[in-house]
Amino acid sequence: MLELLEKQPMNGVDIMDQVQEMSHGWYRPSPGAIYPILDELQKEGLITKNQDGKFEPTAAYAEQVGIGDNLATALSAMESNTSYLEDLRRSDAAGLSKSKQRIQKLAERLESLGKGLEGGGVQ
Repeated sequence: MLELLEKQPMNGVDIMDQVQEMSHGWYRPSPGAIYPILDELQKEGLITKNQDGKFEPTAAYAEQVGIGDNLATALSAMESNTSYLEDLRRSDAAGLSKSKQRIQKLAERLESLGKGLEGGGVQ
């Protein structure tokens, strides 16, 4: 949830929609799952609710996790998404195979990026 809120302020319904989209429609959290977590995050001072009803990380949270470090955030998101795809391969390889070409293209791009970093050069 916090990673979603780092990208943009959202209300509970926005978060439920994003989770459903991220799971390709396989999972949609209920309000009973989302709002208690949002309440707890507010109590802990990690998020705040704006006048428009949307939640966003507080300055204290941003400082704590280093939101300004976009590279670390991007790599963390990529690692999480890769874990998700690996789990999906075990549970629904046929469904995942529909995206085989896109996954292969991403893998090629990442491999090229990694090779470009060997020796400290940038391509």
